[in-house]
Amino acid sequence: MATTIGLPSLTITFQAAAQQAANRSKKGYVGVFVRDAKAQGVHQLSSAALIPTELGQENQNYIRRAFTGSDRGGPSKVVAVVIATGTEDTTALEAGLKSIEGLTLDYLAGPPDATAAELTALEKWVKDRRAAYFTEKLVEPNAAKAPDDMGIIDFAETDGAIAEGAATYTAGQYASRIAGVLAGIPAGMSATYAPLTELTAVTPRSTQEQEAAIKAGKLILIHDGIKAKIARGVNSLTTIPAAGKADWSKIKIVEGMDLLTYYLRTTIQDEYVGRYANTYDNKCVLVTAIQTFLAELEGQGVLSSGESWAELDAEAQEKWMRSQGIETADMTAQEIKEYQTGSWVFVRVGGRFVDAMEDFQLSVDNL
Repeated sequence: MATTIGLPSLTITFQAAAQQAANRSKKGYVGVFVRDAKAQGVHQLSSAALIPTELGQENQNYIRRAFTGSDRGGPSKVVAVVIATGTEDTTALEAGLKSIEGLTLDYLAGPPDATAAELTALEKWVKDRRAAYFTEKLVEPNAAKAPDDMGIIDFAETDGAIAEGAATYTAGQYASRIAGVLAGIPAGMSATYAPLTELTAVTPRSTQEQEAAIKAGKLILIHDGIKAKIARGVNSLTTIPAAGKADWSKIKIVEGMDLLTYYLRTTIQDEYVGRYANTYDNKCVLVTAIQTFLAELEGQGVLSSGESWAELDAEAQEKWMRSQGIETADMTAQEIKEYQTGSWVFVRVGGRFVDAMEDFQLSVDNL
């Protein structure tokens, strides 16, 4: 007799995962690095009031900016990583990165005075983490070389051009602010035109220069004469992979992709791997639970309503069977799906991520 999973328990698990993903998409987590002789280590902060007071004032301000968010929301947690002073090499930064590998963050901002070598180390760490299906994305100030990566946000502003009254910031000093804004934006919104109301000036650019920067994968600020805001919520990806889509260059879309991939994979790993016999019935129950997970995300506005699906991947399963020397030419599609596949489970998932309203065409008729 086939051993089957209790459908209700697995479905509830995936429903809980979908709710976690939805909550995370409303208020994400930010990691911020500073150098200081005091309070070194990792500080998980739920509010700015918890920032260690023994830190230097500039470091406190840098961390505080990460909490500010925008009128679309703010992060629910800021992880402040205080590393040793000195920039002779990347040792202190790499030790700090090692200390947060047990955490899952959404956006990362390096030290405000990060060196070129440290920015390279941050890029590599984020890329490695994302390859392992974690969700970190780096806000990198004025990347020396175009990162061309959906996990890297190239924050391009002239040092000193960002002004808050008489005070000015470098792009590095303002990177934590951008990371906090991005982490606090809900799934149904994007960063485009998110206001930065404290700013009185940003890098001056013509309309043509603004368009060129955005097309080059740079996140820039604009000032409309009333307030400063993010021009367009883009990451640095400009070379779309052959199997990719143009909207992978949008921060909002990548955020949805990250949430879906992370919670889907970790739920399967935590609740399914090694726990049940690899039977056809059990595979079908898993597919049903995944469909429930996707339906929950549709209801939260992460995925387009009615377009998500999950199924056993008969094509991948047949390919595996052939690699094992099994002749499939005379088998039906159903027989292939029901074939015992050792420890392997092949599932396909699909759907469409919901974008935000950003581009408009208005026609006004004479009345």
